[in-house]
Amino acid sequence: MSEPPRNPLGPAGRNAQRNIRRLREERRFSYAELAERLAGAGHRMDVLDLSALERGERRVDVDDLVALAAVFGRSLDQMLAPPAECENCHGAPPAGFICIRCETTGLPARAGV
Repeated sequence: MSEPPRNPLGPAGRNAQRNIRRLREERRFSYAELAERLAGAGHRMDVLDLSALERGERRVDVDDLVALAAVFGRSLDQMLAPPAECENCHGAPPAGFICIRCETTGLPARAGV
């Protein structure tokens, strides 16, 4: 029996994972092409790292996210945003709930806001 990950992805990590996959597929980049573009932007990631990142087997770090955002022409906020294309929750489930389709977590309301 396999052990659960010691440090599983949280909501922001899952959003980044899905956005990276979506943006790569929209642009029809292979993993090799994305790795080349990242290298051209000064950030080296190999094909296996990119594949593991999209599968949630590797966490995206800040340097990865900055480089990926630059390659895709997106802001960091956009890279971390919930998937707005979800037909069920449109990227914003109610506070405290998790969308059963895209697994986006509704952020709790902040006190005093």
